[in-house]
Amino acid sequence: MDLRRPLVIVNPRSGGGLSEARWAKLVGPLTDGMGPFDSVFTESSGHAITLAGDAASAGRALIVALGGDGTISEVANGILGAGAGTTTDLGIIPRGTGGDFRRVLQLPSDLAEAARRVREKPAQTIDAGRVSFVGHDGSRQTRHFVNVASFGFSSAVASRANASSKRFGAKAAFISALVRALASYDNTDVWLTADGGERQRRRVLLAAVGNGRFFGGGMKICPEAKLDSGTLDLITVGDFGRAEVLFKFGRLYDGTHLSLREVSNQSVRRLEAAPVEESANVPLELDGETPGRLPAVFEVLPRALRVRF
Repeated sequence: MDLRRPLVIVNPRSGGGLSEARWAKLVGPLTDGMGPFDSVFTESSGHAITLAGDAASAGRALIVALGGDGTISEVANGILGAGAGTTTDLGIIPRGTGGDFRRVLQLPSDLAEAARRVREKPAQTIDAGRVSFVGHDGSRQTRHFVNVASFGFSSAVASRANASSKRFGAKAAFISALVRALASYDNTDVWLTADGGERQRRRVLLAAVGNGRFFGGGMKICPEAKLDSGTLDLITVGDFGRAEVLFKFGRLYDGTHLSLREVSNQSVRRLEAAPVEESANVPLELDGETPGRLPAVFEVLPRALRVRF
């Protein structure tokens, strides 16, 4: 095994599915762009974390995520979990329906071009987020995110969108999930403590903690976030009613919502979030996945990850 060769971790379920025949057609363009590489296919949710962690621990110099936002996030989690964020580079070749991190990085959609950039462009060091939260089984868990974490209504929508067909694209799936979630979701009261300051009670539709700018298939929820700022952008969307959500939905997509009275924006390095009612289930979303619920602690890890794109 040559650890100097890139390891490409492939999600065969992204981009409408990847048969052996379709994969065979991709190997040539990927090799043209990146040179010889090793590859491995994921078999289940979370498998890319294990694969990337094992490869990073073994000393692999470059691990490439080939898939959507979930695959990118899992590979980053594996590298960071192995303590290799500054020694193993994360390469990104996007393939999938969401592509919010693709938008942040302005990645090309052509696989050969994306592979060429992974090979030729120097790595850039970005921040990452780390979250401690309550998993679905009630245990305390820790995960990383590279783009956006959120809680509240956005997580409820993400759960529905992930379970639905992406046949017409991620944005259509997200909008459909949003309309369906509105019928049953109620805003929630949470305690927020930013950077060790005063604990504040907020009634929110959702809150987003952004390292990147986009989520939900193109919604510019954190329009001022930067990947190398050393901070996370906290956006809270207040006590919107159902009609207001539909009426002001476009403002959230084009990034002009920061001027709304019900929306607040601040930079944080550490955020503690908990439901006011301890029994309340406030769902959590990380890079499009929904691994658990509040209470949670969000922290920025400055310059934690080397990325080639």
